[in-house]
Order: sequence, then structure tokens, then C-alpha cells
Amino acid sequence: MTPPEHNKYLALGFAAFAAIFGFTFLLLMLISVGVFVALGISFASETGDAKQAGIGVLGGAFALIFYLVLGAIVVQPTALASRKMWKVRRRARTWGIIAAVLVAPVVPLGTMLAVYALWFFFSADGKRFYLIVDPAAPALPNH
Repeated sequence: MTPPEHNKYLALGFAAFAAIFGFTFLLLMLISVGVFVALGISFASETGDAKQAGIGVLGGAFALIFYLVLGAIVVQPTALASRKMWKVRRRARTWGIIAAVLVAPVVPLGTMLAVYALWFFFSADGKRFYLIVDPAAPALPNH
């Protein structure tokens, strides 16, 4: 296969993982917020104290912030790598390496994608492919 084909397949793989990560975090966020709000309402109705509902609201707010931050850390770099690789833009290789590290713990598909991506990014063809995209990068020595 040629380097542009490797790049295209990796961009599609990272896009799939970004979509899966995004959907998963959205679903977990909605479920967590719903559970905390339901618990707060339950506590308030059992005790008759409206202040008890604040526990649910506080827990829901914490869950919302937690999943938004975690989602931004995991989803955004993976999606950005996919977009930059698909458009063959500058710094696509750097973002691809970051995305490969982020998907590696997802066994087995993420690990396979990460190994494939790192193999391509650190191969001579991969480096040469991205040197053509980034003219400011130093030239590779010919070995």
C-alpha cells in the first residue's frame, strides 16, 4: 500500500474511535446526571427537606463537568487527528501519534489501530509522506 492509502485508513479509524468515544461519553454523562438528579429528588421526598435535592444537583453538576473534561481530553485529539490526516494538513503526524496513544488502551481494536498508526508514523515512508506536507520540517537523512 502507498502512504496516502495508509493515511486514509488511519484517518477513518481515528474518526470511528472519535465517534464511539463521543457517543459513549454523551451517554454516560446523561445517565450519570439523571441518576444524581433522581437521587436528589428521592432524598428530598423522603425527608421532606428541599435542601436534600441539592445533593443530586451538586452530584449531577460534578458528573457533567467530569464527562465534559474527560470527553475533551479523549475525543477532541482523536477527532482532530482524523480531520488533519484526512485533509493531509500540517501537524497531522503529531496529532496522529497522540490519538494512537489515546486509543491504545481500548483492547483489541484500539490497540491494533494504535500499533498500525505508530508503525506508519515512525516508518520511513510515513515520515517522508508528512515531510512533503510540512515543508518547514527538517529533511530526513537518506539511509
